[in-house]
Amino acid sequence: MDERLIVMSTTLQQEQLDYLRGKFPQFTFRSYGRLEMPPVEELEACEVLFCYGGGNLIPYLKNCRYIHNMGAGVDGLIPIIDRYLGPDFPFSNGRGMYNITLGEHTMGLLLACLRGLDRCAQNMSCGKWETFPVKGEIYGATVLILGAGDIGTHTAKAIRGFSPKKIIGYKRMVCAPFGPFDEIITLSDELDHALAQSDYVLICLPGGKFTRGLMNRRRLLEVMKPGAGLVNIGRGAIVDTDAMVEGLRSGRLAFAAMDVTDPEPLPPDHPLWKLDNVLISPHYAGLFANLQRHAVWFEENLNAYLAGKVLPGAVHHDWLY
Repeated sequence: MDERLIVMSTTLQQEQLDYLRGKFPQFTFRSYGRLEMPPVEELEACEVLFCYGGGNLIPYLKNCRYIHNMGAGVDGLIPIIDRYLGPDFPFSNGRGMYNITLGEHTMGLLLACLRGLDRCAQNMSCGKWETFPVKGEIYGATVLILGAGDIGTHTAKAIRGFSPKKIIGYKRMVCAPFGPFDEIITLSDELDHALAQSDYVLICLPGGKFTRGLMNRRRLLEVMKPGAGLVNIGRGAIVDTDAMVEGLRSGRLAFAAMDVTDPEPLPPDHPLWKLDNVLISPHYAGLFANLQRHAVWFEENLNAYLAGKVLPGAVHHDWLY
């Protein structure tokens, strides 16, 4: 009988590999680090690819029947899969695996900027005792969360504990308010109205054609409430970077904190690095999600693939998430 091969290019550790091997003894697992290049002959022979990014691996897949991506953001991967394997190729992602780590990172960025903790950390290296004005409070504030999915909802639950005045969620699909959200909006004019009244705007959206440039120059410099703060853990291209820099310099934006940028990585001479009302983390907010949860989620999706059922984590190729 021909060997059934799963090639893994991920950050999973031995504990998770042993778990998956025990669950799927019919497969041979070949595991490599996220940045390693697996042998081409294994990529050509594999039935299943479990990757973390891995767009460079796709062209070598000759017999692959299913791909699972450990990451949730797949806007850069889908065009490659469509090109080499077709738009109907079975593909799932790590949706739901990052709500905790990204939600906590979002809150960390927001609180650090509000309390000036980023500036305090800078002063530690030179022993400088200096206080900084607090930029605001979550208590009594209106918070707009762009992206009311798993990550945005988890973030909203945390914000609810600070007793804000109102939490507004923005989604593509119309629905009634749910969970921690006081209001759900979907339309462009509703978004403009929410931006005009919100003290803090938190971007938890995926990349893709529906979100690229959503926070454009007009919204950043004319629509947003003067003195509002911006946090982005979604994708850098959602925000017009040049307009954001202009707003930060003029004071129209009180601060911006981001785990993603456009361009990315951010060049060393980019003006964002030099603004004292900016906090940047280098796109690592999701790297420390619980690895065992990833293994169990892959198990669930692989079982669906083997049974010929709809993948629980199936990605919509057109929506890019």
